[in-house]
Amino acid sequence: MKFDILIAGVGGQGVVLASRLLATAAIDAGFHVTTAETIGMAQREGSVTSHIRIGDEICGSLIPSGNADLIIGLEPAEAARNIHFLAKDGSIVVNEHAVIPSVLNGCVEYIPDQVLEFLKDKCHDTISLDFTQLAKQAGTHRAANVAMLAAAAGADLLPFSSGELWNVLEKMVPEKYRDVNRNAFEMSLKRVSGIEEIKQQTQAPDV
Repeated sequence: MKFDILIAGVGGQGVVLASRLLATAAIDAGFHVTTAETIGMAQREGSVTSHIRIGDEICGSLIPSGNADLIIGLEPAEAARNIHFLAKDGSIVVNEHAVIPSVLNGCVEYIPDQVLEFLKDKCHDTISLDFTQLAKQAGTHRAANVAMLAAAAGADLLPFSSGELWNVLEKMVPEKYRDVNRNAFEMSLKRVSGIEEIKQQTQAPDV
C-alpha cells in the first residue's frame, strides 16, 4: 500500500501542524510514514509545503511529480502551484479563502475564482469550500487546517477514518483549543457529507 499527500499553503496557516496530525494518525493506524517539509519562508507568508508518504512502498521522502494521491491546498494559488504533483486519479481539497502575497504589492492581479476554476478543470474530484469562514463560525479562523483534514477524512480521501484522525487531534491539540477545533472538525464533516450526497445524486443513473 502507498498513499502520498501533499499539503500546500503559506506561512501561518498551519501546514506543518496539519502534516504532523496526518502523519501521527497514519502511524497510529499501523502504517509506515515519512515526511518532508519546506518551511524557510514560513514567517514571511511565503510558500510552505509538506510531503506525507504513507505505506511500505516508499522510496524517498519527497513525492515525485504526478504521484500525489491527495493535495490539500490551504490557499488556492499554492494548490495550483503544486498541481504537477497530483496523480491522474488524485483528489484535491482546497480552501477558497485566498491570501494575497505581500510580494505582489499590487503589481499582479490575483483572481482566486480563476485559480479555483483551473484546479477544478485539472481535477474533477475537487472539494472546494471557504474553510477559513467555516472555521471562523466554529470559533477561530486558525482551525481552517483542522477543518480541511476533517473534510478529507469525511470524503474518504484518507487511508484512515475521521474517528482515528480526531483521536490524534484530541491528544495533540492543547486543551484550551480543543473545543473550538472539535467544532470546526464536526462542522466540516457535516458540510462534506452534504456535498457527497449531492454528488452521488447527480451521478446516479436515471431509472
